[in-house]
Amino acid sequence: MKSKAKSKRKNTSFSKFTGFIVLIIFTAIAVILAKFNMFQKLDYRLYDYTLGLSKEIETNEDIVLIDIDDESLGRIGAWPWTRDIIGNSLLRMKEFGARQAIFDIEYLSSSTKGINENLEETVLETFAKGEEDIANSVLDFAGSIESGNTNKANAQAKASSLMSNQIDGILYEMQRDITSDFSRDYDDYFARCIQFFGNASLTVNFRNLAIKREPEEISYAHNRFLFSNVEDPMNLIQTGNVYTTKEEDETVERSFTPAMHRFVSRGSGLGFTNVVVDKDGIRRRVELLNYHDDRYAGQLAFGPLLKIMDVQKMERTKNSLIVYGAKVPGKEERQDIKIPLDKHGRMLINWLHGNYYESFRHVPVYMLYNLDIAERLIIDNLAAINEANLSSLSEDDADYLLNTNYFYSEYKNLVKNKNQLLLKCRGFAEDGTPIRGGLTSSDYSMYFFARKDFFKNLKEFTDSLNTIQNAVSVPLIAELVSSVDHYLKDEEILRSAIKNSVCFIGNCATSSTDLGVTPFIKRYANLGTHANVANTILQQDFITEIDVLWGIAVCFCLILVILLLTINMSPSWKNVFGIIYIIVPAAMFVILMIVFKIYIPAVVPFVMCAMIFITEVTINFRTVNADKKFLQSTFGAYVAPAVVNEIIKNPDTAKLGGENKNITALFSDVKTFSGFTEVINDEEGEGNGATRLVSILNEYLGALSDAIMSCHGTIDKYVGDEIVSFFGAPIDDPENAYHACLAGIRMLQAEAKYNEENKSKLPIIKETGEPFYLHSRVGINTGNMVVGNMGTSKKLNYTIMGNNVNLASRLEGTNKVYNSWIICSDTTWQAADSGIHKGELIARKLDYVRVVNVNKPVQIHNILGLKSEMDPAQVEAAALFNEGMRYYLMGSDTPEVKKNVEELKTAYAYFKKAKECYPADGSSEVFMKRCSMYIKKGVPAIWDGVYTMTSK
Repeated sequence: MKSKAKSKRKNTSFSKFTGFIVLIIFTAIAVILAKFNMFQKLDYRLYDYTLGLSKEIETNEDIVLIDIDDESLGRIGAWPWTRDIIGNSLLRMKEFGARQAIFDIEYLSSSTKGINENLEETVLETFAKGEEDIANSVLDFAGSIESGNTNKANAQAKASSLMSNQIDGILYEMQRDITSDFSRDYDDYFARCIQFFGNASLTVNFRNLAIKREPEEISYAHNRFLFSNVEDPMNLIQTGNVYTTKEEDETVERSFTPAMHRFVSRGSGLGFTNVVVDKDGIRRRVELLNYHDDRYAGQLAFGPLLKIMDVQKMERTKNSLIVYGAKVPGKEERQDIKIPLDKHGRMLINWLHGNYYESFRHVPVYMLYNLDIAERLIIDNLAAINEANLSSLSEDDADYLLNTNYFYSEYKNLVKNKNQLLLKCRGFAEDGTPIRGGLTSSDYSMYFFARKDFFKNLKEFTDSLNTIQNAVSVPLIAELVSSVDHYLKDEEILRSAIKNSVCFIGNCATSSTDLGVTPFIKRYANLGTHANVANTILQQDFITEIDVLWGIAVCFCLILVILLLTINMSPSWKNVFGIIYIIVPAAMFVILMIVFKIYIPAVVPFVMCAMIFITEVTINFRTVNADKKFLQSTFGAYVAPAVVNEIIKNPDTAKLGGENKNITALFSDVKTFSGFTEVINDEEGEGNGATRLVSILNEYLGALSDAIMSCHGTIDKYVGDEIVSFFGAPIDDPENAYHACLAGIRMLQAEAKYNEENKSKLPIIKETGEPFYLHSRVGINTGNMVVGNMGTSKKLNYTIMGNNVNLASRLEGTNKVYNSWIICSDTTWQAADSGIHKGELIARKLDYVRVVNVNKPVQIHNILGLKSEMDPAQVEAAALFNEGMRYYLMGSDTPEVKKNVEELKTAYAYFKKAKECYPADGSSEVFMKRCSMYIKKGVPAIWDGVYTMTSK
């Protein structure tokens, strides 16, 4: 027994701390797994799934995608196109009020030249522009002389400078423009269109593309377009750039390759196109800045946004990029934007959930191209009408139609004006100033106003043609009217689509290689990636990524708290609470992402929690099996099998050692057991009745014990003919007082049944000839008691002790005085006769009793039975008795007042009626005698209603 108890204590101590050991081991394993990015692909899948469940980011209506799509390729021709097509699109976008053009096309090399179909016009326009420039230079010189700013001494020097510098330069430029236009230089035209647009951003690539750029071109792009207003004291941006490059391909070298200088020098910005591709091939994040020689290039979408928002300063912190003083479109006040970054400095893209064409607004390039074609067809139609045979019309109508010649000439002037404006687009100096003045706002206003006025007048003219008889019957005239109407409708649609927009221009055709995979779509044009980057920043709806180590730390703390809270629980309950290891972290990570868009890589922490749970369940299972055997051997002898099963389910309810609990003790003792023993000895002969006595007593006490256990009681011990039991332990029982009273009733019922069934076995009383029936008195008390396995390593006993236990024992003996069978304390009665059991029990209130060795008087009650099972006469007798007791105890609460004899007389009368109603009642007779004695001999000076016991 000693070694078994020591082994049990050892196992129990070890099992308490196994959870902590397991926690430390698996936390260390989790950290290692996180360090080597194990389960990263599963994390990516979980991220994609929860992003899909989160509320979709709103779409910024200013973002428009100018698509080089399948239909555009089908209508215009295979890619690559001649660069005048996109150049003309830029002119249209400028006219329609586009705010920004961002190219996702890397113009890295020159294109082939084409034949100039409009050489004559080009020569004339070049001469006209040259004459204008020379005339302006001469006028400036003449004005300087007239104003007196130039004296005769230096007039000759200035005249020489005028000829050698300005005029020679103009003539040289005219010669270059004319000779270069023998063939059409689409690159030059496109470059001029870029500057004409005024706010176009081109590309730079930070991978080594083996394309040579002159040092001055690199210097130009670096000094003009890269940001210097970035604070990065820990050099985190460059460190992150190097990591991302190596993650993509360790063999790739970093470089700085801008688009062709010809285009870059006409643009307003430069952004890098490189997008981060995670190891599973999906695009989820993007770098916002790339370091190059003490300056920083912005991402393709981010760089232009910084200029749009007129950002004052940027600061790179450990986990974010803070943009200071941004003027966000649609917001009146400047604000600071804190962009969360992952541990390598990349922003998570908050993707729109739909496919490419369901995301943002789209304008295919062919629509802009078709508008140019429609415009040329209108002009060709005007020219054709001038040369047409209009003999079917009247002379006046035919003369009216000659206005087409006016519109044709006016359009030629518009084209000439456009070409002159494009000739002004000579590029920008490194400091951003236009070379030789460039374009002014008035240039744009006059040109676009002239175009608008032209088409307004043309529309009025074509509308008036409907009033000319037979005019619309001429095919050319009908075609002109229709084409103008359609052109203006299409123009209005495009104008409303593009006005004030940030336009991303790029290839999205299915034949393009510029396609990627998003968390939602397997084939998604990368042009949309940059739009999603811009949308994330403009909406300021960011996804915050928390390092996986924080997730591991949170799980560690959660499990540690649960282990501490459950350290004294049974293994079964530990398993139940262990489920929290899995449910809470999983729910927490998912809710954080779905509701708050806070992403914590969850797979490693979840695996850690799951492995801890499985390991603990396995250990607890073995512990539970060992505990079951121990508990069955410990408790099976003195509690009901159902209680044993409950204890096995929750072994902590019967833990070793004592604890203070509010429970109920029940003592029972056989009345005149010594007399019973004497009668048996007389029948069997002196000293020969032991076997029969033990047999009868075992059967009798077994019947009473069964009654106790059937009411959730626990047998403490047998002391001869005495049973010591208690209720409310080891299994908690909120109704322990009621069950103890019920057990007392069932014991008397079991006793009556036993006597009836075994009267032939019982000894016979010689004087009466009747069997010596066994009757037990019961004492019950409720209160705080110490309960638990007590004793030594050699002898353990699950028992109770304390003053309230002793009181129950004394109350059992008190039955002798009151001729009763079951007496309980007032604390027991108040608890038993309450709640759902209120009124079920019938009891008689007795007086106060002061038992041996207990100075404080105790209010006691005599339990008679269950109302539903009792004789109505007995119930009525109990009511009469209680009324008599009310008169009997009157004045006991105010002992300084003399007891009224009349109250005792009234009490006597009620006790007498109770006796008459139920003659078997012995307690009524006891109180009748007491009343008679006090009436005859006088009432004590101090009446407290207390009866003092002089023996146990």
